[in-house]
Amino acid sequence: MPIWTRLIAIGVALAMPVLLFAPLAVESAAPSGLDKAVHFVLFGLFLWSLGVLFPRVSRLAAAAIAIGTGALTELIQGFVGRDPSWGDLVADCLGVGVALVLWAAWRGFRPRRALKPLAQTVT
Repeated sequence: MPIWTRLIAIGVALAMPVLLFAPLAVESAAPSGLDKAVHFVLFGLFLWSLGVLFPRVSRLAAAAIAIGTGALTELIQGFVGRDPSWGDLVADCLGVGVALVLWAAWRGFRPRRALKPLAQTVT
C-alpha cells in the first residue's frame, strides 16, 4: 500500500478528536443537517482509515470499533462542553454502514484475507 494512503488515513484519525471535541462557535450558525453530514462522512472515512492502518482486522471488527468510537465520543462530548446527541450517533452508524457496504462491494464481497506473517514473506 502506498505511503500516501497511510498518511491520509493517519490524518483522518488525528483530525477526528479535533473535529469532535474542540469547542466550535460556528456550530450554531451552521445549517441543521450539516452536523449530521459531517458525522456521516467522518465515520465513513474513519472506517476506511482503520482498514488501511490495520489490514489484519476484519471488516466487521473494524466497523464495530468505529461504531464503539462513535458511542464513546458522544459520551465524552457531554464532559467537554459539546452537546451529545443520539442523532449524531445514528449518523455515525449510518456512515460506518454505508462505508462498510462500499468496502465490501469494492472487494467483490469476498472476506478479507489475512496478511502473511512477515517471516513467511521473506524467502
